[in-house]
Amino acid sequence: MSCVSSEVRHVWVSLALVLASAQAGADGHYVPVASHSISLGFSGHGTHIDGASETGGGPTLELALGVGRWQPFVEGMISTAGVGSWTMPAVDDRVDGWMGRGGLGLRWIARQFRPDPSGAIELYLQAIAGVEKFWWHDGTRLTRPDVGVGFGTQIRVFPFHGFTTRIDVRLLFTPTDRESAWVSCRGTCTAATNDGSAAGFMTGMQFGW
Repeated sequence: MSCVSSEVRHVWVSLALVLASAQAGADGHYVPVASHSISLGFSGHGTHIDGASETGGGPTLELALGVGRWQPFVEGMISTAGVGSWTMPAVDDRVDGWMGRGGLGLRWIARQFRPDPSGAIELYLQAIAGVEKFWWHDGTRLTRPDVGVGFGTQIRVFPFHGFTTRIDVRLLFTPTDRESAWVSCRGTCTAATNDGSAAGFMTGMQFGW
């Protein structure tokens, strides 16, 4: 996972430097995030398995605590999953199933704009770590970890317990199937074509209160 850590560190530092300049400007009277919140939403993702693309989407749930500009959170997701590749024969061009994911994360509000006293538009950075579990229709099972960094924007309405509409984008890193210390596979599992990590993404919208 050393290459994963290196890639995550470089992306995280780059994002932090970009938003740190914005943070340098005064936010005026900053309104802290709510001490606790729950969010429901929908996310889509794209990763790689055995060198083939894997995509899907589904509902998400997040439970978060708030301390000033920080929000530690736990999250869960149930998603469709499908693997396909242009190089596969036509009869084998798609393998479908389901994915469940659970994770921990930390969100930092980097900038808050308050065009109106009753609400704010905020920019944030976040770091996440989780575990993905795949159930394929052919009986194969796959479990693997992921780590990632992301950024996003959210709108908060203060009079309604900080009702929040949030949109974010995440860069995910997952180990290839050869890293047996990190990946557990049951069923008809093929060998990975590359060592190291594979990059993917996750993006979605949430509504919280």
